[in-house]
Amino acid sequence: MNDVNLIEIYIADMLGIFLILGAVFSGAWKLQKKNNEDKVLLGVVILVIVACVADAVSFTVDGRPGDFYKALSYISDNILFLSNVAIGPFWVTLISLHINGSVSKFQRIFMSSICGFILVLMVVNFFNPLIFAIDENNCYTRGPWFMVKNLLEIVLMADGVIIYLISRYRSGGTKFYPVLQFVWPIFVCVCLQMFYYGISTIWVGIAVGYTNLMLALQNENIFIDKLTGLYNRYYLVKISGVLKQKNKITMMMLDLNGFKDINDNYGHSVGDDALASLAEILEKTVEQKGAVIRYAGDEFVIVLNEDNENSAEACKNLIKENLDEFNKKHKKKYQLSASIGYGVFDISKCSVDQILKEIDKRMYEDKRAYYAATRHDRRVHV
Repeated sequence: MNDVNLIEIYIADMLGIFLILGAVFSGAWKLQKKNNEDKVLLGVVILVIVACVADAVSFTVDGRPGDFYKALSYISDNILFLSNVAIGPFWVTLISLHINGSVSKFQRIFMSSICGFILVLMVVNFFNPLIFAIDENNCYTRGPWFMVKNLLEIVLMADGVIIYLISRYRSGGTKFYPVLQFVWPIFVCVCLQMFYYGISTIWVGIAVGYTNLMLALQNENIFIDKLTGLYNRYYLVKISGVLKQKNKITMMMLDLNGFKDINDNYGHSVGDDALASLAEILEKTVEQKGAVIRYAGDEFVIVLNEDNENSAEACKNLIKENLDEFNKKHKKKYQLSASIGYGVFDISKCSVDQILKEIDKRMYEDKRAYYAATRHDRRVHV
């Protein structure tokens, strides 16, 4: 039997379970939206609990003679290795959904290739102990490809960080995510257990990382508009420091035309639906190029990582094209259209408030042109 302290192992695994359950039951994260992101987080919670139990079982039966203990050892060790394989794709999927709204085809292929290779190694391990072996005394030993498997799992974790960094670069730093809070405890704990067999730190590290992540996501809700799921105006204050570091930025202010009519004629629930539909269109249009903010009521602000008028004009036209396409595709009671004011500004020479005043003025110039073209009275239809 390997020289381990079972009491320390049990305490570490119990701590992992208590941390992840405490984060859930304390309200750090709740299944409120029941979307794909929440499902991934729920999967992580279940995975951590199962892995912590399997880890305790694996150390308990290690070195105990008999076929029963040998079977338990193989089962618990394989569960642990499968859990280690799964945590990387969970992380990549979670960060992709949160930052980009979906997982790209390239990322799905990349994750599948690495996980598929590791799973092949695990199957081969039953016949040729490449990853781990259980000897005649039922003692666990690491195989020659153990470090290869670990390095591939680290690649998946690094992939999630790279996705975040690319998205942050494309958005001009206007998107944030608690990457370091998640990664550092896992990295430290994986290194400890990788180089010092006999201690159990991986899964408590993962539990700490995901607990930090859930707390950070809960705090992020302060900056999220509950109706549309977009960032709110407090977020604009949050990123003002980042914007000051740039030379030029593009900012847009957008107002939903005829919003009062929608509320008066069809009720506020339909009005809410119109705002949610508009928010979805704006997010799909902007994607990773910036951030969309619900500023107030039916007013939205877009911060683009662009510094030229042509790109700004192209974005404005694309928004209007997507609104027209929505109206043709969806038979709603209302028709979506928007007035847009925008500009490219030298952030070192003016404040965010000054920019907002300027694009607000330009937006109302666009609105006056819209009502003049459609022969509506803008004093009534706003």
